Amino acid sequence: MLSSRRGLWPKSPRRQFQPSDLYRISAHTDPFVFVPVNISPAYQDDPIDYSHSSARSSASPHLISLQDSGRIGTNAFSQGQHIRKESFPSPLLDRPGALRRSVPALFGNSNISNGAGSRGSTSSGPRTPHVNVNANGLPSYGGARRAFYTTKSQPGWKRTLRLVRDVILRPIYLVGRRGPLIPLLLVLICFGLFLTYSTSPSSQKVKLKMQGAVGPYIPQRAASAISWRNRASEEAESGAGLDDEESDYTPPGSKKPTEATKARQGKLPKAKSTLSTAVELPPARRDGRLLLKEGEVHPIPAMMARAKRQWKELKGRQSKTFKEAVAEYEKRYQRKPPKGFDQWYAFAKAHKVVLIDEFDLIDKDLLMYRAFDPPHFRNRVKYTSTYLDMLWNMTVTNGVISRAGQLENHDRARGVEFLASRFAHLLPDMTIMYNGHDGARIAMAAEERARLENLVKKGEYEPDEGAPYPPKETGPWPHHSMPAFCPNGTAVRGKDFEYGWASMDSTGYEMPAPVPGSIGSLVDGFKQYIDVCDSPQYRHFHATTSWVYPHHPTPVVPLFTPGVQTTFGDVHSLIVEQLELEAKHDPKWEERPFSSLQWRGQTSGPLWEKTSPWRTTQRARLHLLSHQESGTRNITLTDEDDKMRLVEVPNFKLNPLFLDTGMVGPAVQCVKEDGTCDEMQEVFQGYDKRISFDRAALYKYVLDVDGNSWSGRFRRLMLSNAAVVKATIFPEFWTDWAIPWLHFIPMQVDYSDMWDILAFFRGGINGEGAHDALGKQIAMAGKEWVRSCYRWADLETYQFRLMLEYGRLYNDETEPGSKDFNGDTSIEPVWKGEVKLE
Repeated sequence: MLSSRRGLWPKSPRRQFQPSDLYRISAHTDPFVFVPVNISPAYQDDPIDYSHSSARSSASPHLISLQDSGRIGTNAFSQGQHIRKESFPSPLLDRPGALRRSVPALFGNSNISNGAGSRGSTSSGPRTPHVNVNANGLPSYGGARRAFYTTKSQPGWKRTLRLVRDVILRPIYLVGRRGPLIPLLLVLICFGLFLTYSTSPSSQKVKLKMQGAVGPYIPQRAASAISWRNRASEEAESGAGLDDEESDYTPPGSKKPTEATKARQGKLPKAKSTLSTAVELPPARRDGRLLLKEGEVHPIPAMMARAKRQWKELKGRQSKTFKEAVAEYEKRYQRKPPKGFDQWYAFAKAHKVVLIDEFDLIDKDLLMYRAFDPPHFRNRVKYTSTYLDMLWNMTVTNGVISRAGQLENHDRARGVEFLASRFAHLLPDMTIMYNGHDGARIAMAAEERARLENLVKKGEYEPDEGAPYPPKETGPWPHHSMPAFCPNGTAVRGKDFEYGWASMDSTGYEMPAPVPGSIGSLVDGFKQYIDVCDSPQYRHFHATTSWVYPHHPTPVVPLFTPGVQTTFGDVHSLIVEQLELEAKHDPKWEERPFSSLQWRGQTSGPLWEKTSPWRTTQRARLHLLSHQESGTRNITLTDEDDKMRLVEVPNFKLNPLFLDTGMVGPAVQCVKEDGTCDEMQEVFQGYDKRISFDRAALYKYVLDVDGNSWSGRFRRLMLSNAAVVKATIFPEFWTDWAIPWLHFIPMQVDYSDMWDILAFFRGGINGEGAHDALGKQIAMAGKEWVRSCYRWADLETYQFRLMLEYGRLYNDETEPGSKDFNGDTSIEPVWKGEVKLE
């Protein structure tokens, strides 16, 4: 009996078969469709309504006998027997009027005539079909079984279409009948959307695998095409690559070369490898820039190779013993180390400081203050609190630290005190004045600085004239702006050079013209570039060098400030803000889907007011340029030989793929009363949305740009698996410790090279000319560097040495050489305190 199983076949009441009912196969329809045919008046009590016209016709020319169907045997059925459901395939009905039902038992003695045109029939007389009955009393059937998807009924293209229809629709039909198809699909869609847009760290692995399918719907999706040059770079790292004759790598979309083609190509000269370190870099320019010229090999691979050599040499020449460290100190600074230098060395060695000799910034900051004898020096320290506001001071007395002043309870004050807590008992007495502002406040003419430093070389002191210590304006007339702070012979002091102010009519979209004969430039000498005296080309594109901070000489007082431009007289101080921040979710380089440059920040930098050209400042221009849609921009791409070529690209295509940078609201540091805050909202056309750390972790390249001065996020960014692009004019304590183009990517503060840098690493609009492997190298090297050279222990080491040097200036000498280290250098000092390697 054909019973309903899983609801696929409808149930019907059992009854005896009547001669009026018979299932025949229609030869002109699907071989799986069973059509009920009425060959005599239907039984009056039959519950089935044969409504289809072909099912009621007894004269159909396409009827065949059950014997010839290929499914029913030749023997007759016994009355009351039923054909099992397994003997028939589950039909796909192609007529809406056709119904499924159990096939009833057949009379064994029914005389059924063959229909005209029946397949395999040669006679038109009556035939008597038979069904054999097995030992269990069930019918068995003879004849060969037809294939599940038979194509014999319809020749030609119709047969093919019908087969394709069955293959595609039958599984869907079965799933729909056997399970909740629609709810299942909805659940899968919701799950996919969750994995796509969720920022939960636990979902990232699955999410990144699915982004190939849903990537086009993610905002600012990076181009997914990867240049064959990227693969070549990876092969070059492993010793293979373009110059390897055994390499059989074929670029995507290209045909694999035949042996004959390889033989012909072997006779041609090979292209120069992109990673060849033999590319000769031009001599360094005074402004720290390297010019790009069309048709030449791109210089970034060569600069990266040179940076690796410099880093290796820098680490290799560090002192290995205490005796070597003392000798190196005396060689560099032409004096003995300060008292307590042995304890500092023991501290540094115990905490595995990598660059134990590289503290030139401390000497540069304190050099001119050595022209004041200790009483004179202390008087200037004391005068600082009466001359400036927004300060706090840190005092060391008998090894105990205390704070005082207007900002003594500020987080910065607490952080600096904690930074010195582990070695405070080894420090001499002193008082240090800390600046509560981010930027420098001690401006002095270059001639005055040179005069004081010359006194130090002679071993002489500046007479103490007493407060208020008026500035000595010995610079050029007029005594204002940056030219007064730059020494003779620099570019700013050049003939007919006009420093000037940024124009009040500036829109923020202006870009500096390339140097004649070049198509652009890159930062080659990082420390030379950040010195505005020899790199004045960016002076109007940064708030500090344009108009924000003091442009008149001030009294010379030792003030500790976190962000100090090269021309100012403040002492670089360590601020321990944001050091505890570290991304909890840090995808690997390959798991980061976005190759655009990412940045978000507040409207810091200048004081935004009507009388200032704030549109030209660094953060305003970054927001405006990255959101620009009109016009075009020239970018530098590379071909298969890494030779540079200039390509013009519309901004509406370029910026969404290259940049995800913008300021967030609400505006800060703006004057609401004069309407500047509202004007900013209009000029910037609103602000960008903030993004979470998890979303920011999906970008391969992250930007660190100046605000009011120094950037507190640099360490956090360097700890990630992203490559950090750094645009700054502020040297920091780590500047001598990090190597540009190895640990980070230096970028000009006027953003003239921003698109060229991204075009080299991520490639063009479609990813052509990409050097993704080189970007990964910088990201990994930067992360390794910050874990070894930017730890809390490294900051403690810097602060320890800075306070020893400062204490020597602050305290009187009880006897000749009492403030210097005079111990035995052959004995290696040992740190007896706690060691924290983090």
